[in-house]
Amino acid sequence: MNAKKIILILMAIALIVAIGFVFIKGSKTKTEADNGKIKIVVSNFASYDFLRAIIGENSNIELIYLLGAGKDTHSYEPAASDLIKIQKADLFVYVGGEMEKWVDKVVDSLEMDKNKIVCIADYVDKMEEKEIDGAEEHEHEEEEEEGSFDEHIWTSPKNAIKMVEELEKEMEKLDSENATIYKQNAENYIAKIKEVDSKIQEIVDNKVRDRLVFADKMPMQYFMEYYKLQVSAAFSGCSTETEPSAKTIAYLQNKVKDEKIPVILYIELNPGKVANTIATETGGKAMQIQTLHNVSLDDFNNGETWVSLMIRNIDVLKAALQ
Repeated sequence: MNAKKIILILMAIALIVAIGFVFIKGSKTKTEADNGKIKIVVSNFASYDFLRAIIGENSNIELIYLLGAGKDTHSYEPAASDLIKIQKADLFVYVGGEMEKWVDKVVDSLEMDKNKIVCIADYVDKMEEKEIDGAEEHEHEEEEEEGSFDEHIWTSPKNAIKMVEELEKEMEKLDSENATIYKQNAENYIAKIKEVDSKIQEIVDNKVRDRLVFADKMPMQYFMEYYKLQVSAAFSGCSTETEPSAKTIAYLQNKVKDEKIPVILYIELNPGKVANTIATETGGKAMQIQTLHNVSLDDFNNGETWVSLMIRNIDVLKAALQ
């Protein structure tokens, strides 16, 4: 039995124990004083941000970002306190897939109304994870589960808009009295997404090259497909590895030199060590691109949004493509 399988078994045991704790703790929790607010628990940053925009200043809604800022979504496992939050939620929103494999075990074990659980990925056109030029092979399960997909759906503006629309409908169901406000807030946010999309498309339309190089994982497949861009990377989007092999680094360096690529990218929550190494060797520049798989604690505390982080990407894309 390899190390990865042992780790998965231990994680499964820990999750079962935590769920058991929830049922023991649950009787106490349900008797505690409730603040009377509608509780929404969200597993991923994009859905959290979209709901935050839709809800606006409604103080009767308690929106909980389960993962929390500064953490890698791919290695997250819920604590017992997280399971209690999910169980008490009036609405639980998640993405699913391999990245959130833990959700299936949780929702099957907790006593929750299925109408209060939303897999937001069910409302967009999902893509299978594709092989990426230059990326090191990562260890998959022996067999891919049926229906597996690339979970990073929010990187495409088209999907982002669809997510906002569907989440707004959920808010109407939860709180019909404020449906008009939710609808207006959603329309306002969608207008901002379209504006960012237009600015990025203008950069793409005026590009002198169509390839981006990531000295990192590359969780932006939907973005690349949407804007019809080529990409090379050290790792796939779902990889948990951080240090590429010398062979991979050499391949990316040659790609940068051969195609005269001026910018080497790395993603949020990564110090960019490999990108800076390649930049030094090739005369390029290392720059961070926001993929919104999560946000740093500083960005979260500063109230950064899908829109503001994508705006931050505009100068990066201009330097990389034009």
